[in-house]
Amino acid sequence: MEKREMVDEPLTIKLDHRRLKQFMVDLMVGAGASLPNAECAADIHVEADLRGVGGQGLDYLPYTLASLERNLIDGHAEPEIVHRSPAAAVIDGRRGPGQVAAVAAVGLAAELAAAAGSATVAVRNSTDIFMIGYYAELLARSGNVGIVMTSGPPLVHPHGGTERLLSTNPIAFGFPTSGPDPYVFDMATSAVASWRVRQAAYEGVELPAGSGRGPDGAPTTDPVLIRQGAISPLCGHKGFGLALSLGLLCGPLTDSGIGPELGGWQASGETHTQGHLFIAINLQAFGSPARISSRATWYLDLLRSSARALDMDGIRIPGERAFQRRRQQLGSSVEVLAASWTNLRPFADKYGIEVPAEFHGI
Repeated sequence: MEKREMVDEPLTIKLDHRRLKQFMVDLMVGAGASLPNAECAADIHVEADLRGVGGQGLDYLPYTLASLERNLIDGHAEPEIVHRSPAAAVIDGRRGPGQVAAVAAVGLAAELAAAAGSATVAVRNSTDIFMIGYYAELLARSGNVGIVMTSGPPLVHPHGGTERLLSTNPIAFGFPTSGPDPYVFDMATSAVASWRVRQAAYEGVELPAGSGRGPDGAPTTDPVLIRQGAISPLCGHKGFGLALSLGLLCGPLTDSGIGPELGGWQASGETHTQGHLFIAINLQAFGSPARISSRATWYLDLLRSSARALDMDGIRIPGERAFQRRRQQLGSSVEVLAASWTNLRPFADKYGIEVPAEFHGI
């Protein structure tokens, strides 16, 4: 197979984050979402772009719009609490925008944990919630340790196999600190996040070795071939085991789809709905929240100031770069991929949506 020419960085453009949000809202309303649901979904998409997690921001919107058009997402649905006990609850997302159900789950988990000490909220009959670190951050800012996990379409092969049978099954962890931002760790259990593969494929940006396999089952660093084949699990059998465990928590436990049952989200066939799990651990139940937060901050500061490896530029705590980028872009403009507009143009034309001037001429 002839090797394709790769590039270093894709083309990007910059625009005001408020204009970006309005463009997203207009598109989702045009596709059939209610205004409140579109605004909630757009908030999370814009936050992803502000933090530099653009694959879960504007760039993913064509999939959401297509799902609204195919009625895989009910744009007017409102989540409903179908079970509630002192420390656990189940929310039916009613196949609406997943972000709306996720925000409701965060609020309910925090409420239950304030009384019970800790709480778990499952969301079923839902759709993608995107950037799960955002919800872990919300829980941390409300005085809780937050743990959030979700599943999605099958994009990852099992360790030792080649078939797409696992989701990237991400997990996020949030912990309060005494500083302006909580500690937030958000990771996929695959070797590389699916959105990074998608964006790399736009302009042929080569991925690291071990990222995935092509349609012939052979390892490759070509993102186009990986999209035709499968992403690899993180660290071999360890990532496989973690992805499988999270899949069981977000699938069977929440009475939701798992593995190939979710394949219809990025194909044309029938599909099950997704499940998510939210865990809140209230600091007050374990001692002084101020002391717990300050102890966490002390340890994070210790790590930052520890001896630096000669071949590295320093020690960065997970989540710090995203918070720094968010502050910078709020004060200037948010950067998005130019290729995202190419994918959104047909929808904007169809709905008669005014396009931000920054996209003109692309």
